[in-house]
Amino acid sequence: MRDVALKANVTASTVSRVLNDSDLVKPRTRQKVLEVIESLGYIPNKTARIFKSGKSYILGLVISQAHISEVMSNAGFQAQFKGLTEKAHKEGYNILIITSAEGDAYSYFEVIKNQLADGFIIFSPSQNDTLTSLLDEAEIPYVFNMKYSDNPQDRYYVSSDDFEGGYIAAKYLLDLNHTDIRMLVGSVKGSMLSFNVERINGFKKALAQYGVPFKEEMIVPIIGQMDQSYNAIYQLFQTQKPSALLISNEITTVAALNYFADQGYRVPQDVSIIGFGPSEFFRTLRPNLTNVGYDISWTSSKLVDLLLQRIEGKTPSFEMPKKPELVIRDSTARLRQE
Repeated sequence: MRDVALKANVTASTVSRVLNDSDLVKPRTRQKVLEVIESLGYIPNKTARIFKSGKSYILGLVISQAHISEVMSNAGFQAQFKGLTEKAHKEGYNILIITSAEGDAYSYFEVIKNQLADGFIIFSPSQNDTLTSLLDEAEIPYVFNMKYSDNPQDRYYVSSDDFEGGYIAAKYLLDLNHTDIRMLVGSVKGSMLSFNVERINGFKKALAQYGVPFKEEMIVPIIGQMDQSYNAIYQLFQTQKPSALLISNEITTVAALNYFADQGYRVPQDVSIIGFGPSEFFRTLRPNLTNVGYDISWTSSKLVDLLLQRIEGKTPSFEMPKKPELVIRDSTARLRQE
């Protein structure tokens, strides 16, 4: 700091004020100090750029500590994080993972408001409406990684068409003569996130078109962790023998395959399975899984675009949900009629 002060012909305290973005420094003096800082390499050029532009060029990815391990082991999150990072880097930004002690709105807000990131990508909040109000009032740019709220004013997310995903998956099984179908969906504190609700609604539409009555037992809420998923599938097959499963979580899908291997069930001869998520992940499983594939690279790129528009004060351009694709592989088969 002394070298900077000498070359800029200012005091060390003035240099300190510039580094701490104090309003007590005159603009001309601030500019001179920053130029000396850059010329001496006292701090990285990017840090000097932060003081000049008022931007950190960091996007904060916020998630609660309770969900971090579950999300990190989820193939869908891994694909999304890769897509977010690649897009952010192209735009000159870095991604910083920020954890909140709890998943409630106030815990998220407390950690967000104390960060230097220019904007935030928020995963898995509870009390979403409350968090939205807090962030809007504080004028903090944010987006959610998916749709969490049914409030039509909460539009700051990019999603795939989950209703269509549930519909095309169920329709395909019905075309294969399956009517005794169970849909396994993730449950968070006893409730389902909106994307699962949309998939269920698509499932119901397909059943109605084929004249198959919907029964509440067709929807099986499961905590999306390996042990809990395995135990839930064990309990399900103790009392029921559905011919097909729609599984809305990658970890639960793996747990199901493990259970069937342990118990001697053959896939797809004894039970057909369709998963939801990144196609590349399901292609690596044995058997290769039929799945509803989402363009996670596209949604991640559009999510960063939306956040940058908010950071730059532009009018956001909202994307229509993108249609998923049914990728047919080895885990589904026609049910033989008795």
